[in-house]
Amino acid sequence: YALTDWGRQLVAAGDQRILLRRPPARLSDGWLLAVFSVPETERSQRHQLRTRLTWLGFGGVAAGVWVAPSHVLGEAREMLARHGLDRYVTFFRAEYLPAPDGRPGSDERAAVAAWWDLDALHTAYAEFIAEHGPTSRRTPHTDQDAFTDYTRALTSWRRLPYLDPRLPAETLPRHWNGERAADVFFGIKDLLADPALRHVREVTA
Repeated sequence: YALTDWGRQLVAAGDQRILLRRPPARLSDGWLLAVFSVPETERSQRHQLRTRLTWLGFGGVAAGVWVAPSHVLGEAREMLARHGLDRYVTFFRAEYLPAPDGRPGSDERAAVAAWWDLDALHTAYAEFIAEHGPTSRRTPHTDQDAFTDYTRALTSWRRLPYLDPRLPAETLPRHWNGERAADVFFGIKDLLADPALRHVREVTA
């Protein structure tokens, strides 16, 4: 058995998202709007589209209008085309314009908090740090120990990069813990990935 070309592309895209540390977006780069409309007769496609947009890091502004940092465009076009969903979506680049009267809630940080569930993501990061922070400071006794610890950390980490759109720092809560969680994971990766791979090669030789 072997992966198809499509399967290899999917795995490679996942590796890029999960195993490489992505820089946060810059506020000066603006926003990407995805405006979509799916016929009622194809409502299953609507669910698929929303799921893919969520994985790409989009947040919901209104019905049929989703937003993400502008750097997501290339990945979004590629993923939606791969799944046959691109025909439903039109993309726009946008700049956030606060209310002129400066009323509470009109600033960009408040808008971002409405578009994404940052509280849930903050909690998920806190749980990851609490569970795996000690591992990042512990030298494994054997390659098998390294494999066990790395697999556990990777399993916990792998969904988080799909939930985090890497928003500009200026728009995040003041006590945001996403960078600390990334420090923990990539510290574990630097410490354990090589001995874990040695263990895999040993048992599969």
